[in-house]
Amino acid sequence: MRDTGATDRVRRFAAEHYIVPARGRREQIVKIHSGVSEKLMVEHGIISPNRFPIICDALRSHKFLEDNHLNLLDVQAPPSVRSGRSSTVTFIYRLDPEPALPHPTPAGQKSALAGNFLNLRGLLKATYKELGGAEGFHTAERESWNR
Repeated sequence: MRDTGATDRVRRFAAEHYIVPARGRREQIVKIHSGVSEKLMVEHGIISPNRFPIICDALRSHKFLEDNHLNLLDVQAPPSVRSGRSSTVTFIYRLDPEPALPHPTPAGQKSALAGNFLNLRGLLKATYKELGGAEGFHTAERESWNR
């Protein structure tokens, strides 16, 4: 996903920290609280503090829902929060089934895609080694987002 700013970083963070793990646990419903998410994103250097309008807009955006195969069931907020864009908003999603993967190739046959993946894996291994390891590279990359 191309990074066009804070909104994309919020969507990416929410997908990586809430949606993907929930799918791994085979959950059907996911709740994301804007205040808790904001605290985590600030701690990880994803966004600056008090960016609730961006967080809430990103979490209800069509792009976030479509990219992650979600159905927004409810947006819960106190009656005093008319805009629905504060630290007290909770988004409740249903995880829709992800599209099926392409059919596997018959046993013993490698698809061109599998061969390409294995070539990339080897290339990335060497590249990460040159960059000081995958963890260090990705940490530095995330830290550079707010510069």
